[in-house]
Amino acid sequence: MNILIATEPDDHHAILVKLALEKTGHLVDLLFTADHPTKQRNTIFIDNKNYQWISTDGRSPISNDKHEVVWWRRARKPYIPKNLLHPDDYPIVTRENASFHESLSKTIATNAWWVNSREAAYKARSKLLQLKIAADCGLNIPTTLCTNDPQNIREFLCKMENVIYKPLTLNLWPEKEHIKIAYTSKLNSSDLSDDTLLQLVPGIYQKEIKKNYELRITCFGDYIVSAKLNSQSHLLGKTDWRRIPDEELSIEPYQLPNPIKEKIQKFMHKMGLVFGALDFIVTPEEEYFFLEVNEQGQFLWIEDSNPDFNMLDIFVNFLTNKSTNFQWEPQKTQHHIIQYADEVEDITAWQMEQHVHLNQAMFIHSEGL
Repeated sequence: MNILIATEPDDHHAILVKLALEKTGHLVDLLFTADHPTKQRNTIFIDNKNYQWISTDGRSPISNDKHEVVWWRRARKPYIPKNLLHPDDYPIVTRENASFHESLSKTIATNAWWVNSREAAYKARSKLLQLKIAADCGLNIPTTLCTNDPQNIREFLCKMENVIYKPLTLNLWPEKEHIKIAYTSKLNSSDLSDDTLLQLVPGIYQKEIKKNYELRITCFGDYIVSAKLNSQSHLLGKTDWRRIPDEELSIEPYQLPNPIKEKIQKFMHKMGLVFGALDFIVTPEEEYFFLEVNEQGQFLWIEDSNPDFNMLDIFVNFLTNKSTNFQWEPQKTQHHIIQYADEVEDITAWQMEQHVHLNQAMFIHSEGL
């Protein structure tokens, strides 16, 4: 089977999946989309009978006529250094390349199975649409206000006993030694800025849901893997488990009730997603609350934290199954992250030398966990 993975050079997920797939005889191309146009040339030819795409970076060319599966993993927009162009021309060149990239992503490998389709991925960017569809599917969601109206914000805080705030996207502030991240935070009236600033930035304000623990649920088509995150047993994880250092986060397998599993499957189908990582809160009363889905969320960190989760093997088999109608067979497990640990580091170092690498602090990808 021929598989295309669009990603960036330091993406361990893509490298691990490539190594595992190649071990079982599959052919894998990595497409580093930020290499265009400085290190990569892309050509599209169309007439009434044919569509042909060829991408080359001076090594092995990639074409559109062979891929059966596309994992649009962490594709970047084309990167154009400002020093190559006159300042007046830079916006034009940037727009032209962005338009070309968008057209390319919508026209290549149209007969392949995509994880996820470009249309579904775009749809999943809206956290508000996610909440609406989740509620339509019968899942509990937090009472939510999204606004830039200062009066509505202040009234919401007065009405709700406890409120949390989170941004619509992942936001980072790079500093010399580290990066500051806008995590989910508790909020009260005294924390609010003045009305002028509140009106400038819309945000998500939600009634705080009391947590017993949290779940990270990964959907491989209709096959669901649930991880229980014991976030409330760690001081840093009370509001946002991502604050907990990796080695200190307790994770264990979890059995979802069938009614919740069925609602999640319904939600994924309505979103058009074949893969995604979902976050849930479970209350002390054992109520389940949907928070969000990341259509290209990280998942191998779960196996890193607890080897009882065979996430790499599951995903590799999911890709080659080419269908949401997928069930993993544990007795046939072949791949574990630990098998490829040394190779991953060597390949990452080499790829970062050969390809455009944008993951300095100020360019960290917005998809996160």
